[in-house]
Amino acid sequence: MDHAYRASWPLIVIVLLGLLTLSGCAKNTGGVTASSATTATNNSTTAVITKADQQISQQKIAAARKTLARASESNAAVKTLATGLKYYQEAEEALENNQLSLAKGYFDTLSSYDGTTDASFIAARKNLIKQYQAVKLANGYYNAARDELSIHDLAAAKANIDKLDSVQATHPVIKELQKKALAMKQAIMNYEASQSTSSGSDSSTVVSSSTVTSSSDNSATSSSTDSTSADTSTMTSSSNSSKSASSSSSELTTSAIIKQFQDASGVTFATDTEFNITKETSTYYQITAIYAADAASSSASKTVTDTYRYYPDSGNVTKENSATGSFE
Repeated sequence: MDHAYRASWPLIVIVLLGLLTLSGCAKNTGGVTASSATTATNNSTTAVITKADQQISQQKIAAARKTLARASESNAAVKTLATGLKYYQEAEEALENNQLSLAKGYFDTLSSYDGTTDASFIAARKNLIKQYQAVKLANGYYNAARDELSIHDLAAAKANIDKLDSVQATHPVIKELQKKALAMKQAIMNYEASQSTSSGSDSSTVVSSSTVTSSSDNSATSSSTDSTSADTSTMTSSSNSSKSASSSSSELTTSAIIKQFQDASGVTFATDTEFNITKETSTYYQITAIYAADAASSSASKTVTDTYRYYPDSGNVTKENSATGSFE
């Protein structure tokens, strides 16, 4: 009996060790399960969209797209928002590079996209489209001033530089254009000062330190050609150099010009359409029509601006092809 009792002790020890091992495994398994549950919760559709909305409101679009990509279930809400952000980034990048011909297509796609009703996305899109509109307007003034300087039309060039200065710098491209325009304005002032102290001199030059590095809808030549024409123009003291319109239309007021343009164009413009004369030559006025966005719509109007050329002597009106920059 004593031997039988002693033999049972090893068996009891083995049983106890087995129970302890099973208990430890159960605790460890419970820990893994809890961790997995936490990860799943963080990557749920609701949590992912909430975090992405916060990033969108902070203009962190790339981060928001990465957040959406981590969703455990890519349902319709996640997919449509991710698509909208893709369109947003494409338009934003083209605008940052001031590639307006390329940007137009991207902004048309972004403006018309109605796959998502996400409030943060719609607010961000509206703000970006406003910046696009402002950048287009700034480019129009800058290119007009550059072209007028190249043909020695100093008065018109200064007028467009002043208009460019009045544009609110809501985007870095606008700030850069205003900086370049200031260099042109200073060159004009230096030339005029030299003319006042040495009247009759035909050898004075206007030298602009600005160069054209952007690609805009209003530019019909390459950046190297634009730079050369602005930087090497030789100015004369002729009293006729500052005239920018023919004698038959030089005394017209801005409102009269706009009225004649509207009548000649045959286009019915909305009453809230704004018009700006962005260029004035001896033969035509270049006029930009700015359309008000539809406040009742979740997206802005597809066409933000149109640019026309009005020829007062003939009464002809041509419209700019935004893809090619030519007027037809």
